[in-house]
Amino acid sequence: MYAQGGSGGVLSLVLATVFFGFLTPLGEELLFRGVITTVLLRYSRPIIAVVGSTLIFAIAHGINIVFPAAVVAGLATGEIYRRSGSVWTAVVVHVVFNLPTIPVMVAAGTG
Repeated sequence: MYAQGGSGGVLSLVLATVFFGFLTPLGEELLFRGVITTVLLRYSRPIIAVVGSTLIFAIAHGINIVFPAAVVAGLATGEIYRRSGSVWTAVVVHVVFNLPTIPVMVAAGTG
């Protein structure tokens, strides 16, 4: 969906990249790491908290081609959040993970 929006010209590419590259990671990390992982860390072992929040995160993205990438991103951001104690480090990693996606998909013609 974002890639289709990004294929409508320079402005739509920039807007889709901003939304997908910055705003989506911010919201997802506040929810999945800031809320879900925090609660799971409080009431379970760290491995269960990170893997559990990762599975919830990945399933929220759908059982589709994105699922494996969501698992990798979820494990990375979950563990980084657990080690740093800051949701902002997870946001930065998620932004780095998402940021090139739209321009690459548009350039590849898959948007």
